[in-house]
Amino acid sequence: MLAYGGSVVVVAAIVVIVVVVMMRTPGTEPEVTPDAFSLLEEGEEALSPDQRPQIEILNGCGVSGIAARAHEFLRERGFDVVNVENARGFDYEETLVIDRGGDIRVARALAQALGTENIIRQVRPDLVLQATVILGRDYLELRPYRNESR
Repeated sequence: MLAYGGSVVVVAAIVVIVVVVMMRTPGTEPEVTPDAFSLLEEGEEALSPDQRPQIEILNGCGVSGIAARAHEFLRERGFDVVNVENARGFDYEETLVIDRGGDIRVARALAQALGTENIIRQVRPDLVLQATVILGRDYLELRPYRNESR
């Protein structure tokens, strides 16, 4: 039974990697506004703090403290981070932003703030979260970790 479960995890990981690679679009890095929610608020009134999309951050590479740094970075930019913890495994090579709520603009705003293009959709109506960030081994390439003396 354990060998079967391990095979399922490997197949699932391969599927995620293929989807991420297929969704990536080459191009230059977009300019980031101080508040990435400008993408969500165009033509609308500004979102109040209690209307901000709720997100979670998962450490997918096992490096101590990186989820806490992303939490601080994203909160400073207006994101409502409601959960920070370890992912189920530490084998994520690349950081991934997952649309959970069905509004892809939230995932795009998160990806833009972090400096990644890896976005997938896994809408889960049973979750109150609008998006999940899984930090991968590429975390040093992300905006929260650039030019840090670690």
